[in-house]
Amino acid sequence: MPSRRSARIPSGAGRGEERTTEGNRRRDPPPGSRQRADTWAARLLTFSAGAVNAWGFLALGGVFTSVVTANSALTGVGLGGADPRLGALAAVAVLCYVLGAAGVGWAAGHAQRGGRLRPADFLLLELVLLWAVVAWWLAAGGDPSGGERTAMLGILAAAMGCQNAGVRVAMGAQVPTAYLTGLLTGAVTDAVTSGRVQWPALVTTALLILGAAAAALLERLLPGAAPLLPALLVTAAWLTGRARTGTRRAS
Repeated sequence: MPSRRSARIPSGAGRGEERTTEGNRRRDPPPGSRQRADTWAARLLTFSAGAVNAWGFLALGGVFTSVVTANSALTGVGLGGADPRLGALAAVAVLCYVLGAAGVGWAAGHAQRGGRLRPADFLLLELVLLWAVVAWWLAAGGDPSGGERTAMLGILAAAMGCQNAGVRVAMGAQVPTAYLTGLLTGAVTDAVTSGRVQWPALVTTALLILGAAAAALLERLLPGAAPLLPALLVTAAWLTGRARTGTRRAS
């Protein structure tokens, strides 16, 4: 009798372990599904990066929100005395971008240590900042003061720092959504040296250009609606990430 009881226990345990293993397997969506969700989220974020950079340039003082190389050069132009006002605006954009990236980097490290790293959550702070600018812009009737425009520029730069740092943590450095210099350099180098065309790099570049064109068109035709475009695009990207997480939990 004891031997039969001991024989049943491993059998039952084995079935339980098998069910647990199958359950764990069912909780994870297929890798292809995750990759598609990340791809669409990255495309939406790239389009929004083009839009927010163009709108910031056109409406908030002539500097970019996430092109740190250009803004650093403009800061130097201001320090050299050629255009102190433009240099000061560029310096604000660089500083706020760094603060946004640092904030998300700190949150990512904290989440990783606690085992709660969820990619979609890194877009939440960016969403709050983008929608805050939308509300502020609409409250000012689309014609804020100079100081308000500078503050909005800083908020948008911080939002782009959040986005780029969050994407780097969640999707990897190989999926840029706003920094395209290295991406385009690599694509051109590969095309010349090995004859390979990196279509994803070209698609990313095209999306950034189209996002900027859309924002410029809105700024001309419907100035009050222009800041809505990047906010809506990032909201869609966040929902895409949340849907992926929800699928994993439900299954």
